[in-house]
Amino acid sequence: MDFESSNKRPREENDQGFDGHGRPQFQDFEAKRQRIDPAQELINNVCKDIRRLGENPNLGAQIDDVNYISNPIVAEFEKIDALRNAILTTIHSIIIEQPHKINAICNLVFICNAKNFVIAKYVIEYLHAKIQLYLDSVSGVVSLAQEKREDAGAFNSIKSILKFLSALSPIIDDYAIINVFTQFLQYAIDLQTQSGDKRHGIAQEIYYNTLISVPYLLSNDKSEEIRGHMNDLIELAEKFPIVEPESHKMLQPFDTKMENLEIPYEPKKLIDLILPSLKVLQENDWQLTLFLDFEPFLQPILQTALENNSISKDVIKHKLPQFSLPAFEKVQVYKPSTEESIDKVWQQNSRLLFQVYNQNTEFETVPPIESYVGLFFKDMSFDILTNLSFNKNEAAIQLAVLDLFFSADLFTPVGTSIEQLNMINDDNKSGENDPPLSTWKMEDVAVESILTMIFQLPRTLHREIYYYTVLIACCKESPESMAPVFGRAIRYFYANLQTLDYELKIRFLDWMTTQISNFEFSWKWEEWVEDSQQLSELKYHPKKNFIKNLIAKEIRLSNKKRIRESFIDVVDGEVVNYEEFYQYLNIALFSDVSNYIINYDAALYGDSPEIKAKLTDLYNAKQASLQAKSNVSFQDEIFYNFTNPALPYHELGTRVYQFVMSHHKSNKEFNDLYNSIIEDVSKPQMVVDQEMRDADDATAETQAGAEAGAEAETEADDNANANEPHSVEVSISEPVKFAINLIIQTYCYIGSRSIYSEVSILSRDVEKLKFLSGQKLETKEKQSSSSAGEGEANFEDLQLEEETIKDRQNWIIDAVFRIWVHQPQVVFLILENMIEFGIIKSEYLLVKAFKANLIIDNVSCMESVNRILENSKPEELKYSINVLFREIVSKLNKLDLGVNDVVKIDELEGTNATEVDKQWLFYEYLGLLKSYFRKFIKSSQDVDEGGEELQEFVEKIKTVFNDLQNIPTRINILSWFNELIN
Repeated sequence: MDFESSNKRPREENDQGFDGHGRPQFQDFEAKRQRIDPAQELINNVCKDIRRLGENPNLGAQIDDVNYISNPIVAEFEKIDALRNAILTTIHSIIIEQPHKINAICNLVFICNAKNFVIAKYVIEYLHAKIQLYLDSVSGVVSLAQEKREDAGAFNSIKSILKFLSALSPIIDDYAIINVFTQFLQYAIDLQTQSGDKRHGIAQEIYYNTLISVPYLLSNDKSEEIRGHMNDLIELAEKFPIVEPESHKMLQPFDTKMENLEIPYEPKKLIDLILPSLKVLQENDWQLTLFLDFEPFLQPILQTALENNSISKDVIKHKLPQFSLPAFEKVQVYKPSTEESIDKVWQQNSRLLFQVYNQNTEFETVPPIESYVGLFFKDMSFDILTNLSFNKNEAAIQLAVLDLFFSADLFTPVGTSIEQLNMINDDNKSGENDPPLSTWKMEDVAVESILTMIFQLPRTLHREIYYYTVLIACCKESPESMAPVFGRAIRYFYANLQTLDYELKIRFLDWMTTQISNFEFSWKWEEWVEDSQQLSELKYHPKKNFIKNLIAKEIRLSNKKRIRESFIDVVDGEVVNYEEFYQYLNIALFSDVSNYIINYDAALYGDSPEIKAKLTDLYNAKQASLQAKSNVSFQDEIFYNFTNPALPYHELGTRVYQFVMSHHKSNKEFNDLYNSIIEDVSKPQMVVDQEMRDADDATAETQAGAEAGAEAETEADDNANANEPHSVEVSISEPVKFAINLIIQTYCYIGSRSIYSEVSILSRDVEKLKFLSGQKLETKEKQSSSSAGEGEANFEDLQLEEETIKDRQNWIIDAVFRIWVHQPQVVFLILENMIEFGIIKSEYLLVKAFKANLIIDNVSCMESVNRILENSKPEELKYSINVLFREIVSKLNKLDLGVNDVVKIDELEGTNATEVDKQWLFYEYLGLLKSYFRKFIKSSQDVDEGGEELQEFVEKIKTVFNDLQNIPTRINILSWFNELIN
């Protein structure tokens, strides 16, 4: 295979220096080349060459390279301590981070062993010591806090070294590796047996890791003796008792919606697949066409090296002692030192496999997950992704070239299309291809492995953005071959949105957003036109919701004009605009923004018909001015009217505007301002009732601010007298609500240049805003020379009752909603900062999220609630979860979809859209509930099993569902508690 024929690109030649762990080092190069110590230069070159082993697709040339690299190693290994240490640590790092290179590294060890057996002896002893170090870390004898390789967990790292030692079995004395396998298998069996009827995650991991490593024995040894030993290992493995929970509702990637819908597949567990996959190999006498056959190229070099060896003409074999394994009680309390640990995944939950491909094609594009080869590539990909997380680009590259390191017949050439695979499959079936050709695509294997990590429940090992960026890096490495693979994955998820777990839908939305935003927002929107049209009367259908929120997220990353321009395609040379999606460019919190704003403002001013008419005219004038602009900014959309001379109390608006613009006002001055607002708005005001004379000018006056307010007022009065208008008395029914809206909206308007400006101006006046919200004030401002006498309080004690404080905080939330209604993300970011500053309590925003079903309908609301929960302290979190669960139960009950029957999702027909929408909303809330239960109840249980406070909290949560009216749903939810303990 060569790079041209395989469509592969070679690695760049300009490589940077690396440290002993295989990580890049960055050097500052001066104009004049610095002198490098010859020993250090040798170390750099040798380690660089070791890292590149296996990347030459020509096997003969690859072995020649290995032979060449071995010469300086053999010559200097025993002489230069730094070289020896660098080689050993580099080999260890590659084994852990890039396990697909194991056989390539083995070739180096074989050749070095033939030339100087001491090198192989060092390597085997070093790796044996590493395994023991990992085991001792589990026992608590040593700490691996500084050991970067422990990221994936001690037992996961041991697995990779076991694979390497298995491949080295021809130079290990007396098949000692078999004794090691036996030791680990028996340990896993005893560990699980001791745990009785409770699943032991680490026992399962040791069992799985040992068995997945066994076939590596075949990579360099095809003898009958090794096959006999493998048969003995299979016989022992059959004694392992697999103990699993009765159900995995919390971990299922797809949900039948209480048997309403069919899911694409029943997920399989790793622990159930590994032994049967090996038994299939055993039945075929361990025929495994997986590993590259280096023997024809390697054997002559080994023979020549042995002939020239002055110490021994025979292959030297090395001892491999068994290990000191941790006491069972130590494993019981073992806690991996990092969250990004595969050990922790095994420990806390059953490992269900996520599948994307092989679902919609007659032929396989990835190895079947039940096969050893399928498990092999999944396992390897997981390790690469986890242990190379410090370098996403390198992780992407290594995943993309995996097929170079294994049998050439396993995969089709890179870039093979589905149409071509169809032809290959037809020829396979007809017998024209004899033997049949593979239809497996390496691109599919890589992408499915990454997606499995993204869609892993209950959580991802790393932040989702890491996996998204690896996918983007994969696509940029080979866009022509990767883009169709991504397209098939996206279509698969979209087609199954109705059953996809609620939390996974959010991850899919995030991935899709990241993906298309990194590729110029291009997507084949025409594929979704029909769905959008058919679901036009629904609001909560998963597909309709997905399209709307995807477009909203893309607008957040760009602007409406740019996203609107992406809704096009060229068909038969003609540009086609997909106007169906223009409706989703309105990302406001509420669908009818004009009515919301006008009714909200009218209520503030006393709700008279005359005021409502004025507000309507003002709003229409504002919209007319926006339509004249080619590209409307977020700030342009703000509708701020308090300083408008056509409205009552506009002089108060001017005063508040000037106050907030001043940076030096004291708390006492704010207190006085607040009191003066309450006093002034408590008095009725006469207002001119006439048509708006110039809507555009009025809008300009609104935006001009305080400086132009007085002049505009005078002009308005002059014009009023000239036209002899009729006067109307305006009376504010809720002065405090008006004052809070005036102040909060003014803060938001003045800071509207950016979210940073908003947060900055709020943080400047936290105490003032706490006073406004009724929160407890923790500090007192020192009196300035212009303030009242020394010792006088900054703020008066308002003596507010709890209900009044609640009203104030809800009014603050409403005011932020009102001013930024066009930009939901800004609304929630401002409110989150207000929560962090202690201005408002989170519970009020959480309750607000359920008004108008925003938490289901609006992606910014969903994300905000998740951030609030994740950033809450333990006690606050428990309270918030209680609030959320009660709100969800209340919402489910209000939908009134029956008591005794399972809620059915009807087919959408002409007249039942309202009912179908309620049904979808019911299951969306149920999915949201499961997501929070899994994230904040089950995960807490995993971390702190048996804690009395936690148990008490869980029991308290249980009682919340007693109020749920639909009995089948209540029974379903209560069954989730059975999965809290594996």
